[in-house]
Amino acid sequence: MLEIVRMGLERREQIAAVWADAFEPDPLMRWVFPDDSTRVTSLRRWWGFSLDHQPPGAELHGTRADGCAAYWQPPQNAADSSAEPDGAGGGESDGRKAFVALMADLLGDLAPSRMEALGTMHQARLAEPHWYLAVLGTSPGQQGRGLGSKVLAPMLERCDRTGMLAYLESSNPANVGFYRRHGFEPHDEFVLGDGVLITPMSRVPQSPGG
Repeated sequence: MLEIVRMGLERREQIAAVWADAFEPDPLMRWVFPDDSTRVTSLRRWWGFSLDHQPPGAELHGTRADGCAAYWQPPQNAADSSAEPDGAGGGESDGRKAFVALMADLLGDLAPSRMEALGTMHQARLAEPHWYLAVLGTSPGQQGRGLGSKVLAPMLERCDRTGMLAYLESSNPANVGFYRRHGFEPHDEFVLGDGVLITPMSRVPQSPGG
C-alpha cells in the first residue's frame, strides 16, 4: 500500500533529485536554466538550496520510495521576503544574499534577468493568508500512477478542515487541468521570459463531500 509521509532534510538529496528530474522539461526551468547539458545538475542545486532555506512551519510530504514530493510554505504575509525560500523576494537578508550568489554561480550574466522574473512571480502572490504549494514533483518514471494526487491530499484536507486558502503558480499549461481537478482555479496569468505562461491558481476550502 502506498504510504504518504512527512519528510525532513535527512532526505534532502533524494528530494532534490526527484524535483530536478521532474522539472527538467518544465518551460520555466528550461528558460531559467537554458543549458541542456547542465540543467539537471543546476536544478539539483536550486532545489537543495530551497530545501535548506525553508521558512519556519514549512512542510514536505511525499512517498516513502522517493517517487513524488510536495513542498508547502505556511500562511504568512506574502510581502515578507522571508516567505520565499529561494530568496526571490526583496530585501537584503542572508538568504537573499546566498540566493544571489547561487544564481550568479549557476547562470553568470543571465542571473539578473532570471531573478527579476522570479521576483515578478513572488509579487503576484495572494495577499490573503494561504498555504503555498511551492513545489510538487514526480519522478518521470513514476508519473501516471496518481502519486501527485495522493501527496497533495493531506494538506488539501487540512486546508478544508481549517478553512484556509491554498495557492500555487503553474508554469506548465499541461498541469492546469490536474490542479483544477483538485479544486484550484486560475485567477490570473502572465508571461515571463521567452513566452513562458505562468498561471497563478488558488483553492478555496471545500466542505465535506463538496
